[in-house]
Amino acid sequence: MCYNSRMTTRIGHLLPGILAACSLAACVWVLASELAAFRSAVGGWAERDMRARTLLAADSLGPAIATGDFRRIREFGDGCRDDGVRLTILSVAGGIIYDSSTAPVGGHRTRPEVEAARNSADHVGTAIRRSRTTGTEMFYCAQLTGESIVRLAVPLSRFYAPFQRARLGLVLAGLVGAASFLFIFIFTHQLRARIRERERQLAELQRAERFRSEFIANLTHEIKTPLTGILGAVDLLDGGDDLPPDSRKTLYGLLRGESVRLNVLAQDILELAHLEEQQRDENHDFAPADLADIVRSVQMRLQPKADAANVRLVAGDLPSVTIPCDARLVENALANLVENALRYSGSPDIALSLAVRDGKAVLAVEDHGVGIPPEHRGRIFERFYRVDKDRSREQGGTGLGLAIVKHIAQLHHGAATLEPVAGGGCRFELSLPLA
Repeated sequence: MCYNSRMTTRIGHLLPGILAACSLAACVWVLASELAAFRSAVGGWAERDMRARTLLAADSLGPAIATGDFRRIREFGDGCRDDGVRLTILSVAGGIIYDSSTAPVGGHRTRPEVEAARNSADHVGTAIRRSRTTGTEMFYCAQLTGESIVRLAVPLSRFYAPFQRARLGLVLAGLVGAASFLFIFIFTHQLRARIRERERQLAELQRAERFRSEFIANLTHEIKTPLTGILGAVDLLDGGDDLPPDSRKTLYGLLRGESVRLNVLAQDILELAHLEEQQRDENHDFAPADLADIVRSVQMRLQPKADAANVRLVAGDLPSVTIPCDARLVENALANLVENALRYSGSPDIALSLAVRDGKAVLAVEDHGVGIPPEHRGRIFERFYRVDKDRSREQGGTGLGLAIVKHIAQLHHGAATLEPVAGGGCRFELSLPLA
C-alpha cells in the first residue's frame, strides 16, 4: 500500500509536466500542419496565377511572334521586366527568340540559348527551378503558341512573401503562446510546490503538537504512578504508629524504590533534553576513543546484573576501532541496549560485538529471546513507547532508554536500528561513522 501510495504521489507530481509537454507538442504539430496547408494553398494560387498570366502573354504575343514584330515583343518584355517578371520566347526548333533579362535579340533567331530547349515538352507547363544566372529559385510557366514557346518566370520569393509574413506572424504568435503557457505552467508548478511545502510544514507542526501532547500525557502518567505509591506509603507511616516492624520496613522499601524510580526518570528526561540541545549545536568536541574498551567496560559494568538474572553476557573477539566520539554517551547507549535486553528479552544469553562495515563502526547487542512483533519495530525508539506496558512497568523501565540510544546515535551522525534474529530474538545495532 505504501509503495502504491508513493507511486501515485510521484505520478501526480509528474502529471502536470507530462500534460504540458503533450500540449506543447500538439500545439507545434497543429502550427506545422497549418503552415504546410497555407504554403500549399499559396503554391496553388501562384500556379493558377502564373498559368493565367502566361496564357494572356501567349495570346497577346502570338501575332507579334508570327509576324516578327520585335518592337511589340520588346515593349511587352520591358513591361514584364519592370513588373519583375522574366519573359522568354523560345523556338520549338531550339534557340531563344527573346529574353527580357538580356539585351534585345532583334530579328535574329540564331542567338545561343541560355537555357537549352531540348524539346517543347520540357518547357510547356509549370515548374520550379533554380536560375543559373542569379542562383534564386524561379517559378516557370510556359505556353506553346504556334512554333514558339512563351515562358514567364517569377522569383519564388515574390509569391511566398505573403506566406513568409504570415508564417513569421504565426511563429511569433506560437512563441508568445508557448511562452505564456510555459509561464503559467511554471507559476502553477511553483504555486503547487509552495502549497505542498505549506502542507508539509503544517503536518510537521501537527506531528510536533501531537508528539508534545503524547509526551506530556506519558510523562504525567510515569510521574503519577510512583508518586501515588510514595504518597500512599507516607500516609500509612504517618498514621500507623502501631505498625509492625516488618510492615514499616516494607513501606520504607517502597518509598526508596519509588523515589529511585522517580530519580531515574528525571535523569533520563534531563539526558534527553541535554542530547537535543547538543544536536542543535554543530560544533561537538569529540575525542578519539577505542570502541573495544567501551564494549569491555559495559560488559564488566553489567555482568553482576546478568549473573543475577542468570543470563550469560558474552563479548567475542573485539577489534580495535578508534573513532572520534563522546565515550561516556556511547557507553551509556550500549549499556541501555544491554539493560533493555536483560529486562525484556527473556534470552538465556546476550552477545556483544564490534565490527567495521561500510565505513562505519557497528556496535551490536543480540539476544535470542521472545523478540519484538513486526508492528512494534517501527516505533520501538520512540519516547515512552512500550511493547507490553504492564510488563515494562513491572521491570522498572522508564520507556526512555531506546529513545536516548537513538539521540546519541544521531548526535554522532549515526543510526540506531533493530533487526529480527532468525529463530527468535532481536539484534540492536548502533552505527557510528569512522570519521
